[in-house]
Amino acid sequence: MASTRSTVALKQVSSSLAAVFRGKNLLNETVKTMVISIGIMFLNMATGIITARSLGPEGRGIQTVLILWPQFLAFATTLGIHSALLYHMKKSKEEEADLYYSSLLLTLVAGTGAVLFGIFFIPLWLGSESQAVITHIQWFMGATPFMLLFFMHNSLFRGREEFHLFNRMRYLVPFITLLLLVGLSMIDRLTPYTSGIAYLVPYLPVTLFAIARGLRLYRPKWDGIRASSRKIISYGLGAYGIDLLGNFILYIDQIILIGLLAPGPLGLYVVAVSLSRMLNIFSSSIVMVLFPKLSGLENKEAALLSLRVFKITTIGALLCAAVLMLAAPVLIQLLYGKLFLDSIPVFSLLVLEVILGGSAMILAQAFMASGKPFVVTISQAIGIVLVIPLMYLLVPSYGLIGAGFALLIPSTIRLSYVIIVFQRKFRFGLREFIIAKADFVWVKNMARGAKASASSSS
Repeated sequence: MASTRSTVALKQVSSSLAAVFRGKNLLNETVKTMVISIGIMFLNMATGIITARSLGPEGRGIQTVLILWPQFLAFATTLGIHSALLYHMKKSKEEEADLYYSSLLLTLVAGTGAVLFGIFFIPLWLGSESQAVITHIQWFMGATPFMLLFFMHNSLFRGREEFHLFNRMRYLVPFITLLLLVGLSMIDRLTPYTSGIAYLVPYLPVTLFAIARGLRLYRPKWDGIRASSRKIISYGLGAYGIDLLGNFILYIDQIILIGLLAPGPLGLYVVAVSLSRMLNIFSSSIVMVLFPKLSGLENKEAALLSLRVFKITTIGALLCAAVLMLAAPVLIQLLYGKLFLDSIPVFSLLVLEVILGGSAMILAQAFMASGKPFVVTISQAIGIVLVIPLMYLLVPSYGLIGAGFALLIPSTIRLSYVIIVFQRKFRFGLREFIIAKADFVWVKNMARGAKASASSSS
C-alpha cells in the first residue's frame, strides 16, 4: 500500500514538473530559464574549478587579465542594440525583418569599432604588463564582435519568445568551454593562455548558428532599413547607458584591481566573485523573461507585476545567501582547494552585493518596459560614481575586504534610489514593498495557471 502511494505521489510530482516545462506563461518560462541557469552555473563552476586547481591563484589572476578586456569591451560597445531590438519587436511585430537586419548591421559596426579600440588602447592601459600578455589580449579581441552578435541574437529569440533557442545558446558556450578545458588538461596543455582561448572560442560556432537561424527567419527589406535603424539607435542609446554602466559595475572592480593587487590576491578575488555570482541565477533568469512580458502590458500593470516578482525573488535569494555563506568554508576548500580559503571574507560581502544589485534590476524592469530606460541608467551611474573612488580609497588600506565593501555600498544606494523613484513614478507606498500573504497567493495562482495552460496545450 505504501509503495502504491509513493508511486502515485511520484507520478503527480512528475506530472506537475512536466506541466511547468510545457507551458509558456511567465512562471513556466521563468522556471525553465532558471533551471537552465542552474545548469549553466554548474558548468561555470566546473570550468572555474579546473582553471583554479590547474593554474593556482597566480595563474588564475593572469588568465583574468587575458580575457577581461575582450569580454568587457563586448559589453561596453553594445550601444543598447539588443535591448532596442527586443523592445521594438514587442511593439511593432510587422517590422521584425527590418529591425533584425538593422540590428545586425549596427552590431557589426559596433564590433569592428570595439576591436580597433581594443588593439590600440590596451597597450596604453596595460603598460606594466609583459608584451606577451598584451599581444595575446590583442589577438583575443577577435572574439568581441561574435560576443556582440551573441547578445543581439539572444534578444531576437527572447523577443520571439523562442526561449528554447535562447537557452540553448546560453548553455552551449560554457559547455564547449568545459570540453576544451578538460581536453587541454588531459594533454597537459592547460595554461593561462590556452584556457583564455577555451573561454572565448565557443562564441564563434554558437553565434554563427544563431545568425543562420535569423537569416532563415527573415528576408531583408532594404527599403525599411533606414527607418528601423533610427528606431534602434533612438531607443538603444537610451538603454546603452544601462549596458555600459551595468557592465562597468560588473567589470570595473577587476579592471582597477589589476593595478592594485598582485596576481595571487587577484586570483582569490576572482574565485570569490565567480562563486558569489551563483546567486545571479535568480535575478538574471527573471529579467530575461520579465522584460518581454512587461513590454506588452500597461505601465501600472507592468509595475505591479515587477514589484511582486521583486519581493518574492529577493526573499528567496536572501535565504539561499544565508545557506551559501554558512557553507562557504567547506565549499571553497572542496571545490578550489586550501589555497583559496582566504577568499571567504570577501565572498560573504560579494554575496550580499549580488542580491541587492539583482533586486534593483528586477524592480527596474518596470521602467524599461514603460520606455523610460534613463531611470535605470541613472541608477547604474550612481554605482559607478561611487565604486571607483571607494576602490582606490579602501583597497590599499583593507585589501580584499575593502574591495568587497567598495561594491556593497554602491549596490545598497542603487537599490534605495530605484525604490524611491519607483514609488514616485507608479504611486506605490512603502507598505506595498513588504511581502504579504497576497504575494504568496499570487505565486500559487500563477503555478495553478501554469499547470492548467500546460495541460491544455498538451
